[in-house]
Amino acid sequence: MNKFKYIIIGAGSAGCALANRLSKDKNNQVLLIEAGPKDNSAKIKMPLSASSLFKDKKLGWGYESIEQSNLNNRCINSPRGKTLGGSSSTNGMVYIRGQAEDYNKFAQDGCTGWGFNDLLPYFRSIENNQAITDQYHGNFGDVWVDTFNYSLPISKKFINAVNEKGIKKTYDFNGSDQEGVGYYQVNIKDGRRFSSADAFLKDVKTRKNLKIINNAITSKIIIKNNQALGVEFERKNKISTVPCNGEIILAAGAINSPQILNLSGIGNGNVLRKYGIDVIVDNKNVGEHLQDHLTVNVSFNVNQNTFYEELRGINLIKHLFNYMIKGKSIFSYSAADVGVFFKLNSSSKRPDFQIHFAPGAGEYHNDGTMNPISGITASVCHLRPQSRGSVKIASNNHNQAPLIDYNYLSVESDREYLLEGVKKTRDFFNALALADLAPKEILPGSQINTDEQLKEFIKETALSVYHPVGTCKMGVNNKAVVDPDLKVYGVKNLRVADASILPNIISGNTNAICNVIGVKCADMILNQ
Repeated sequence: MNKFKYIIIGAGSAGCALANRLSKDKNNQVLLIEAGPKDNSAKIKMPLSASSLFKDKKLGWGYESIEQSNLNNRCINSPRGKTLGGSSSTNGMVYIRGQAEDYNKFAQDGCTGWGFNDLLPYFRSIENNQAITDQYHGNFGDVWVDTFNYSLPISKKFINAVNEKGIKKTYDFNGSDQEGVGYYQVNIKDGRRFSSADAFLKDVKTRKNLKIINNAITSKIIIKNNQALGVEFERKNKISTVPCNGEIILAAGAINSPQILNLSGIGNGNVLRKYGIDVIVDNKNVGEHLQDHLTVNVSFNVNQNTFYEELRGINLIKHLFNYMIKGKSIFSYSAADVGVFFKLNSSSKRPDFQIHFAPGAGEYHNDGTMNPISGITASVCHLRPQSRGSVKIASNNHNQAPLIDYNYLSVESDREYLLEGVKKTRDFFNALALADLAPKEILPGSQINTDEQLKEFIKETALSVYHPVGTCKMGVNNKAVVDPDLKVYGVKNLRVADASILPNIISGNTNAICNVIGVKCADMILNQ
């Protein structure tokens, strides 16, 4: 196989953006290695099918956490996309950037170039917003951003209910102020998912200087004399090695990137030696600082049609027809159509919580499966939890899943915040705007009233929102894995560019920032 100037490991939200930008110069030979298949499954394209992808072993890694001691020893489903587009091909398609303060904290802690004003031009440059034109948005970029093209009437009633409880209405969670209630912006075009592969790969896959290899699981990065020289991967039960004469960029995500670094000899020396891996860089931070958003579902039964009723009988046929002809029906729904960002109380300087609302409800089982039931759901998460966990290899075998420990609710303040967030979310359903729906609580249930009962309910039912970050933390001190240029400490010609580099979890969904990480990393490489 030819020698490449740039090798990108992982065709996810950052990896696709990197491949696009680095291959723009025809003199750059670029290789993109993806562990999963192509993204041509019909389940990927239809937005409402997103939930069916979480357990799909062909298009995802099928990860679960180890038992979580603060969640009644439950293993938490941790889906990660394994296809072109990565998790952007399997996620809920909600477009959120986070809060300016998130990024300004990165800069304040020494990560120069990562403040909000530094990143806003990137957000704008890659955005193709169909609804908003102002100083916070772009309208000619790669990533399609639109407002909902279809919504059930009950969603508008929920917006009015939250507004009645004192939360202002907003049309833009990605503008000057995130606080409010309104419809989400989404990565959906003409009723179809618009993934990072659609945004950054679809139109450039034919470039002669860009090679994409699918179904190739990276086993390690070849490092000699502390310099990255190539990548070893397994494909069709055969191990291959491809050399690199420029840079290798690891963009495999917050779970797989630290695993690959460990297998390559970069990580906690004691752990690596335990599994017979030669230690190249002894850095105990690799795989540490894992953060995620933990969410709790608050569900009510109502006397108006929800997903459950709309997906049955003649309604189902109507929606299928409208989807196929117009691209507008219940099948074009993302994970949530309505969002809420709210403060815990008057002392909060910015929103502490996020709600994903959908006119549907489910009955969850211990094996992670869910049966749809009649109802509506507001799923609430604390935006900036303090609890941190880890990702650790379980052996020196690249096909063995790593040990994922989110360590949810290990910090007392996280437990108290989430409790108060659930209580406030519950209260939204008491608004007069919903009275004509005769709402009856399903979850937590009218029998659960005390704080202790609610805490136990949280332990028994809380789930991941699938926003893992931080395991290859960016920083300028001895608690980091990469520097502000995303270069891995101790190894030349190796960078990490994905959600794993975030020093702290951002206040919202993580896909948009991964696109920016990819584009910014490409800029740093090309301009060095």
